[in-house]
Amino acid sequence: MKRIATCLIFALTSAAHAQTGHYAGDPLLLGAGARALGMGSAYVALSLDATAVYWNPAGLAQVSPVREIHLQHAEQFGGSVNHDVFAARVPIFKGGMGVGIVRAGVDAIALTSLEDPNRPIGPDNRPVITDEIGTTDYVFRIAYGRRITDKLRLGAGVKLIRRDLGVGIGTGIGMDFGALYLPISTFRIGATLRDLTKTRIAFPDGVTDRVSPSLLIGTAFQRAVPGGEITVSVSTRINDQKPTRENARSIQLGIEYRLQQRVAFRLGRRDGHFTAGTGLQLSRFGLDLAFLEHDQLDNTYRISATLFF
Repeated sequence: MKRIATCLIFALTSAAHAQTGHYAGDPLLLGAGARALGMGSAYVALSLDATAVYWNPAGLAQVSPVREIHLQHAEQFGGSVNHDVFAARVPIFKGGMGVGIVRAGVDAIALTSLEDPNRPIGPDNRPVITDEIGTTDYVFRIAYGRRITDKLRLGAGVKLIRRDLGVGIGTGIGMDFGALYLPISTFRIGATLRDLTKTRIAFPDGVTDRVSPSLLIGTAFQRAVPGGEITVSVSTRINDQKPTRENARSIQLGIEYRLQQRVAFRLGRRDGHFTAGTGLQLSRFGLDLAFLEHDQLDNTYRISATLFF
């Protein structure tokens, strides 16, 4: 039943609300990176790695000359949704360029019918599998972040969307803009304006999904403590197409303790659900694990790896 419920949320809401656009963007909001999920997805002010191509393109403008490749796999909602991410960052003059590919899909959904559709269900007329379908979103991103001053960074990105609902394939293009402000070295303010032009996903039969603009804003504070460093972050997402009560619940909280810049422990809260994670950072390689509790759609487990070169 949870797999069916997840499928309905992931796929059918887009089709059922295609003219209003209320839920068209929901499959695009799963996030990116196990560190982010472990901190409750409160990451808009912390995204100074390759996943900034998703969270905040301004974060691509970090000073570090190191290039990154980021890979992620998640078993979303007990494995009902497969969620994979590839992201890369390359430093360029006064900033950085990022590319990313996200796949989120519900695979192998069984369609059934009675052995004899003209007779009622019973011991001698049971449902049989007649076909399997799936729903998949692919999002291809390219973004650029630039350091304007020592305290201000700006960024912009373009995303190409391919949505396969099993009964039709739609395509669209959208734009995101981001900003990071660092008034002091230990405090950051981040904001990302997504889908500014009301991203339109068009299907061949004339049906259209529209992803409404939304604003993701947040702050992060870092402080040195004995043995390491503590990071606390908070963010919220505002979308005028969502009910007021739903907006009020869209709050993300996260905390991370990093021991000797090597081992990290994380806790968070994302839209009312508990998250946790851990990570290991080496000179050229990082590995992160995260967990999201969900009592209705089952739990999510996410692993990601980052290569620095």
